[in-house]
Amino acid sequence: MVTTKKAAAPTAPIPRRKASTPAPVKPARQSAPASAKGPAPKRARPAPEGVPAAVAKAARTAKQVTRLIRQSPVGQAGTAAQAMVRAGKSSRLAQEVRDKVVVVTGASSGIGEDCALKLAAAGATVILAARTPQKLAETVARIEAQGGHAFAYACDIADLADCDRFCQTVLENHGHVDILINNAGRSIRRSVKHSFDRFHDFERTMQLNFFGALRLIFGFAPTMLARKQGHIINISSIGVLASPPRFSAYVASKAALDAFSWCAASEFADSNVRFTTVNMPLVRTPMIAPTRLYDAFPALSPDEAAELVMKAVIEKPKRVATGLGLVGAVAQALTPGISEFVLNQAFRLFPDSRAAQGKNGDTGEAAGQDLAGNPVELARKLFSQVFSGIHW
Repeated sequence: MVTTKKAAAPTAPIPRRKASTPAPVKPARQSAPASAKGPAPKRARPAPEGVPAAVAKAARTAKQVTRLIRQSPVGQAGTAAQAMVRAGKSSRLAQEVRDKVVVVTGASSGIGEDCALKLAAAGATVILAARTPQKLAETVARIEAQGGHAFAYACDIADLADCDRFCQTVLENHGHVDILINNAGRSIRRSVKHSFDRFHDFERTMQLNFFGALRLIFGFAPTMLARKQGHIINISSIGVLASPPRFSAYVASKAALDAFSWCAASEFADSNVRFTTVNMPLVRTPMIAPTRLYDAFPALSPDEAAELVMKAVIEKPKRVATGLGLVGAVAQALTPGISEFVLNQAFRLFPDSRAAQGKNGDTGEAAGQDLAGNPVELARKLFSQVFSGIHW
């Protein structure tokens, strides 16, 4: 979004049981043809330190089985079915947005840019908003090269006066807005104990993620209500459901927008103006790039994230969330003590960056490290895999 915008030291190999009489090594010319014997079996790689050999072997076997399934007729049929599903979704998207006016904030990169491209390809007139005119122009050029229609307006969503000017200009030029996608946002990863003298972090995050988005809703909702038609999609975070440590400022700002939307939705329900919250998991965008710890974390691509937003556009659900996000919300509601314990382990496992601690130097606390290098790093890797999509 544009918003602020060694290998593990192997354990000693398990000694092999010696045969009573070692078999002599035959010369290559006496070997049976490769077609008869098959390729020589590969030696199993030693398990990373701290991982039982059986577990490592099971993981390798699972990967091999997955590869075979994908290459099998069944796997290929599944791939073809997925292609058909995507084609059907594209058709439904076109039916939903063709000739409609859609505003996308933070549209010059990341999730916003991919959303704009998909919407324009489906026939929407896309209004792009971001702070950088040059990047906006590049996105518009990509859309127009594909035969789409887009208009770009430079706007700093954190500046409420700029938001008012943007809303007024869009309404004057385009008459109304059918869909508003509040995607622009900023994140900050810093523990509370390192934030006591940084209250401005909370103010800046709330200004963009909550007040800026709210200002746009207030700017476009009146015409939506008058026309009895509209859809407001807010890009929130999985953090609102899972409450990960070190994201108190970011999660609080997103939670505020979520709460507003649920309240407003009940008031607008009989006016055919819908609200959808997308509790987005971790996405590999410029916003997370400074936290180099995430280089080793599983994350969605911007295109995959944009598909979640397209699901919101098509189906108009109250919420779009991953299964893990929903599990996190249920766990906090039913077993808050256990949930707190797990989150505390994550807090102890993943450190603050040097920048978050107010120190000079590399901002990537785990940059360039091999996560299988020692038990702690291995634990971090496993934790990030088990709780895939949550930003720690």
